[in-house]
Amino acid sequence: MLPKYRIIEKFLIDEIKSGKYKHGDKLPTEKELMERFNASRETVRKALERLVVKNLVIRKPGLGTFVNIEKKNKVVGILVQQITSYIFPYIALGAEEVLFANGYKMLLGNASEDPHKERQIINEWLEVGVDGLIIDPVYSATKRSNRDLIGEIAKRGTKVVLVHTNWDIEGVGSVVLDDWYGGEKAAEIFYQYGHRNVAVLYKTIHLPSVVRAQAFLKRGRELGFEKIHEKSFHVSEFTGIVMQSAFELLSLPKDQRPTAVFCYNDATALQFFLAAKRMGLSIPEDVSVIGFDDAPIGDFREILTTFEHPKEEVGKKAVEILLKMIDGEKPEKYVFKPKLIMRESVTYPKK
Repeated sequence: MLPKYRIIEKFLIDEIKSGKYKHGDKLPTEKELMERFNASRETVRKALERLVVKNLVIRKPGLGTFVNIEKKNKVVGILVQQITSYIFPYIALGAEEVLFANGYKMLLGNASEDPHKERQIINEWLEVGVDGLIIDPVYSATKRSNRDLIGEIAKRGTKVVLVHTNWDIEGVGSVVLDDWYGGEKAAEIFYQYGHRNVAVLYKTIHLPSVVRAQAFLKRGRELGFEKIHEKSFHVSEFTGIVMQSAFELLSLPKDQRPTAVFCYNDATALQFFLAAKRMGLSIPEDVSVIGFDDAPIGDFREILTTFEHPKEEVGKKAVEILLKMIDGEKPEKYVFKPKLIMRESVTYPKK
């Protein structure tokens, strides 16, 4: 059930979109809306202020609220999983640069790794009217994802480009990394350095994470590792679950403990480092580590072997594909190959 201010907001948007109110027309007064919806003045004002933010109306003190749809700004919505992550701000910066150069404005949404919030933001932006959407979908490897919604809005003509996930939906573009390559390469590096008891630490709800782990496991079995510990977690890596998983791995008897661990991203690798340090273990002397993203995380970055994530280039490419789609071209599915960066966190196991 929508809160009452959203019901009022949606009613007015529908009235404007239907053509009942033209540009410059005066909307019903606050008092009229209060009586119609049995709502408080505060609730009505909240609904109207949301329309002001969306640039659909102008409020003139003492005169009323007037429709403002004469000129539509060119707007693209960019929805990220978690704006506080080290990845998404750079993607947004790259995207904004290309949008600005082409006369577009950007709406930036933060899904907070919540599929319900993600769906709400998408629907609100569609109500306002955007020229296209760039989305890094939440829970992309699970049935909780909003894949159905993306398919529906694409069928209705909304231009959508997905980042980090290719669901192979007709009419939807995508920009992804070659995550399979990263997983395979990590396994091969560990094997070349003589590791035979290894582990992979990954998040099951995130499609790139799952692909990296699957590639690592498959290549590891082909190479003939004696033992592959598969440690997965099902919530955000910023909840403490990674530290718990790391302690479980590192607490195994020395002859069973993995000598090398592939972490699906650098945030996970950093927490593994911290767990090892607390247990008196050294990287890479006691355990080698490979991450993914080449994240700008202080001094830790200087020693971690990882895969480069072309963050800003991903944002730029997503916008380029979207603008071509807006101009009538078919959607493109683009794959970046991550560059391996060898540093000091991988060495030969102790004998």
